[in-house]
Formats: sequence, C-alpha cells, structure tokens
Amino acid sequence: MLDLARPELLSLAPYIPGDYEPDCLRLNANESPWRAPGDATQRGLNRYPPPRPEVITRHLSAYYGVGETELLVTRGSSEAIDVLIRGFCAAGRDKVLICPPTFDMYRLYAEIQGAGVCRVPLERNADPERDFALDVGEIRRRIDAGAKLIFICSPNNPTGGAMASADIEAICAAADGRSLVVIDEAYQEFSGQPSLQDLRAKFAHVVFLRTLSKFVSLAGVRCGAVIAQPAVIDYLTRVLPPYTFPTPSIELVGQAMEQSSLAVSEQRVETLRQQRDRMQAALGTQPGVLKVWPSDANFVLIQVADASQFVARVRRARILVRTFPNAPELSDCVRITIGRAEDNDRLLEATGA
Repeated sequence: MLDLARPELLSLAPYIPGDYEPDCLRLNANESPWRAPGDATQRGLNRYPPPRPEVITRHLSAYYGVGETELLVTRGSSEAIDVLIRGFCAAGRDKVLICPPTFDMYRLYAEIQGAGVCRVPLERNADPERDFALDVGEIRRRIDAGAKLIFICSPNNPTGGAMASADIEAICAAADGRSLVVIDEAYQEFSGQPSLQDLRAKFAHVVFLRTLSKFVSLAGVRCGAVIAQPAVIDYLTRVLPPYTFPTPSIELVGQAMEQSSLAVSEQRVETLRQQRDRMQAALGTQPGVLKVWPSDANFVLIQVADASQFVARVRRARILVRTFPNAPELSDCVRITIGRAEDNDRLLEATGA
C-alpha cells in the first residue's frame, strides 16, 4: 500500500513534541502557567492537548471494532480526506477518482493539492433502488489509467442511497495493488444496510472514513476518523501535524462515547429514521415535487419542478434547504435534512399548496 504513497514523504522526519507526564512540572513547551479566566476544562487550556488524542482513539477503536493502530482521529472526516490526498497525491502528478454527484470536498481537497480529478458519474436508472449507482465498468477502466485514490460515499451525499455492496467489492478487487479505495461511511448509522468494514478482511487497500458529526450530535466538535491498515495509519500520522485536536473537543467526545450518552444517540437515530420514512412519503404528495429518492441517510433528496421557487417558498417560512449549483445533474433537486417532528411538520406546511 505504501508503494502508492508519495515517495518524498516516506522518509519524512516527523515533528517530535515535548514530553507530557501528568505528575511532572511542564517547562518544556513554552505554555502559560495560568489558566484563562473561565477555563473549566479538566486538562487546562493553557496546556497543549496531547499530540494525538489517545483517549478518543481508544473510544472509537472499541466502538468501530478495530485495533487502536488501525485508527487515526481527525478533525471531522473532512480532515481525513485532506490528509489522505496530501499523503498519496503529488501536485501535478497524481489524481483521485470521484463519482458525482457526491460529496464535493473530495474534489476541492484534490484541487487544493494540485492533484487531478477523474470523474465517473453515477449511473441513472429508472429503478429508484438502482438510480445513482456506481458505474463499475468505467471505474475499472479509469483505475487502469492510474487513479491513486478512489472515493466512494455510501450512503452517498447528496443522493442519500447506499451503494450496492457487490459493486463496491468489485471495485476493490479491480483496484487491488493499484489504488486505495476510500469508503466514506459518514451516514452509516442511519442506514438499514450494514457497514462494509468486513471488506478489510479481504482487501488491505480499503480505507474507511467515519464521523461523530451526525449520529452523536457533535458537528460543532469536528471529530472523525480514518480506519485503515496500521502501516497506512502510521504514515498518515507522520503527515498530520500534532496538537490538531483541541482539549474541549477531546473531553466532549469522551462524554459522548459513554454508554449512557450512546444510548441516547441511538434512540435519536431511530427517531430520525422513522421521521425520514414519514417525510419520504409526505414529500411525494407535495405540489411541485416530481420525485423522492430512497434514503439511507439523515436527509432526503427530491426532484422539483422549479428548485428556485421551492427554495424561495420555504425561505419565506424561515427554513433553509440545500441546492447544488455546482452539480448540473442536480439542477432541479433539493436536499432536505430530517429534523424533529415539529421541524418536519413546519417544512411540509411551507411546501403545501
């Protein structure tokens, strides 16, 4: 796998931060000896956080069922995308493969890095269960053309559907030894389909992205993770700077991953699933709504007769929904996040005749 990494980074000497021992006077990091007024954190914001948040690594490794050497904590899954592209794609030389319409940050981080972007659009199909499906044949051909990273979002954002596991496995087999397959499962907790992490037992070159932004209500904390083989995690650890994860976030994630908190989150996920099913049925009856795609996420994508008119109508009710001006294939589509029952009722009232 590391044959795919940027060779100039493989010998990169990592930054070595000052030691931290809880029972030692810390005069080795040029920190302030006093806490800031109002600082109620356990560690103290006058002290740097750990170079890597080991306590979160332990929590997430246990939750996802992987070894601690197989997981790297990042600031949201967005930073995970960034560090993967920086670690494996040299500017002007390497490229990534994406399947639009999909999460646009894959494209953005690649372009910031100066990497090429190979686009294999999702296939359209009259069957709603197979609409926006992976074009496995074309992806195989593009692997032959040398894409370093293949990004697959499942459930996909913004279309909402989970990709067929057989299609993803076929892509993993075709990419073996030639590309890393990065499967972004940011919305997995909301899906009725199982996680694809079992693919790691078959393919060493498969990487997974996860996040706490959605299912444990911590979007503002920015906590994500890369799950991969230890050699890849060790390499990415050298590429990612130290001290990136702040102290308050470490403490909040620790609280959120306690069993009592997880139980609340799991109950809320089930409520959102029920509301999603209700909204999919109700939106299909609203005037101007032409199509509602099945969703495995915490949102629903709809096709409307006039997207700008739909957005303006709900905006008058002080509701914001999402359109995709950079995705021409979604020019008449709107993405609606599933909220509380009363939030969803308010949107349906705003979109009714």
